[in-house]
Amino acid sequence: MTPLFRNTFAAALIVSLPAFAQAMCPSYQQSGAALSYDAEQAYVPQSTTVIAGGDLDLSSCAEIPGTGYVIENPDFTMQYDALGMGRALEIRVDGDCDTVLLVNTASGEWLFNDDAMEMNPALRIENAASGQYDIWVGTYGTETCEATMTVETF
Repeated sequence: MTPLFRNTFAAALIVSLPAFAQAMCPSYQQSGAALSYDAEQAYVPQSTTVIAGGDLDLSSCAEIPGTGYVIENPDFTMQYDALGMGRALEIRVDGDCDTVLLVNTASGEWLFNDDAMEMNPALRIENAASGQYDIWVGTYGTETCEATMTVETF
């Protein structure tokens, strides 16, 4: 291997590492299973089953809070219409293992919770805005398990 080739290869590798690292983190730019609720519909709890967990380690994603394992695409992409009601939007998970919850809100903010209710996470977003919410249901460890995600307004 010539020195020129080695230096060119090393430079290309260094330049491509940030893109590779970004690809190994959850991406709100991709879609999950489609959900659509408004503040009135979600006043009655809306539940959906999911397999919690994944192969992406959140601790290696600097821009994303939390510790746990998720998949790259959101489990769910939820369109939410607040109907101008100013209600709190709660997203919670009940799983057969230690689950975590990661949400990218309509405003682009990352939210994370682990163990709000013993081994299960919950997030309550006060005066939740209308828009797209990308939701990942993960696990604290590397295992996967059956879980139920519930969306409710208050």
